[in-house]
Amino acid sequence: MKWFFLVCLVMFSVTPAFGGDMENDSKVIFVYYYLMEGSPEAIGKTVPAHVEYWKSRNLGGFKGGPFADGSGGMIMFEAKNEVPAEEIIAADPFVIEGFISESRLKEWIPK
Repeated sequence: MKWFFLVCLVMFSVTPAFGGDMENDSKVIFVYYYLMEGSPEAIGKTVPAHVEYWKSRNLGGFKGGPFADGSGGMIMFEAKNEVPAEEIIAADPFVIEGFISESRLKEWIPK
């Protein structure tokens, strides 16, 4: 019986699912929705750099793609909080080139 309580104590103190504080325990999912403006030719030339940038980040939970009408896109990814999420977005080639006309970054809680 003593061992049972010891095992429970260890589980609750170090396992994320039971309330521990491990490094990856604190990541949340963000959804980044953006609309674009600019010449289709210039945007088209930047698409490969944009795609490579997001794939090279190796972000947990990453999914992304354009809207069917070509007006923008949506990306889901994990980050510790809003600050690093905003830093990741700021380095996107579409942002750097000034193609983003409107965007929203929201924390998402899937059910």
